Formats: sequence, C-alpha cells, structure tokens
Amino acid sequence: MSEQTQMRLGNENSILSRGRVRRLSPEDLEVASPEDPTEQLTDSERAGELRESAVEAASAGIGAAVVTADGDVYTGCPVEGKGWGVHAIELAVSKAVSEGTGSVSEVAVFSEDGESGLCGRCLQAIADSRDDDVTVQIVDAEDCVERFDFDELYPALWRK
Repeated sequence: MSEQTQMRLGNENSILSRGRVRRLSPEDLEVASPEDPTEQLTDSERAGELRESAVEAASAGIGAAVVTADGDVYTGCPVEGKGWGVHAIELAVSKAVSEGTGSVSEVAVFSEDGESGLCGRCLQAIADSRDDDVTVQIVDAEDCVERFDFDELYPALWRK
C-alpha cells in the first residue's frame, strides 16, 4: 500500500500491510453498545467489580484498581527493583494516565491485612489525576470494605 493510499484512508497503519483495513462497530462484534441501558451496571455492581479487580491484581498481598471517567478499569500491584519501587495505586493511576483515558473517578485498594498502604505518594497520584468526587474503597481478605471520599483522606492537597 502506498503512503498516498494510506493517507487517503485516514488510518494510521505503522505496519503498512497490503491487506484491506475495515472498521468494525460494536454490533459487528456482537458487543453491546455502552449506551445500551441493559448493559449498564448499578453503582454497587460497579463497586463490586472494582473490588474484584483490585483483589485479582494483588501481588505480595496488595493490589489496586482505578476506574476512569470513561469507565475503563486499570489495575496495579507493587513492583520493586533493587533501587526503586512503585506502589499499586501509583501503577494503576500511571496506566490510566498513559492510556489518556481521562480522570480517575473511583479507586479500590486491597490488602490482605486491611492496612491500606495509602501513603502520601499514592494519595498525590490520585489527586493529580482525579475527578472532583472520587470514592476510595479499602478492602481486606475478609471482604470488609471501608469507603471514603477522597477529600476525607487527603483534605489539604499539595499544589505546585
């Protein structure tokens, strides 16, 4: 496929394959459209899915999941190198930001012992990428859930 043909299609194809490119709609894939009211989750169902995502992401007993304003879920677990480390919340927020999906609207943190590990770095990562109203869930191994408004956890934001 020539570069001129590529430009006319208006599609960016870094491989420049010779095959035809066809756009698919959700209906073509038999996937419900996000606007379909039968597929929308209730707040409690969405919160439950968020908790499950945080538990599934857990490594070394800690995991986090964030939901963006677009409704996408990103997970994180602690990652440690020899001279560096990233916390679960930082990683989940970083994934969301790197995908350009919008601001964080919900956060769930799982820890086996119920100690959330919401340190200043994690709180600042949420603060830098959040909606006005962010809910934070802290979940332990017994599925005990504590809910907080973000402003309760970090009332005096650090600003540049």
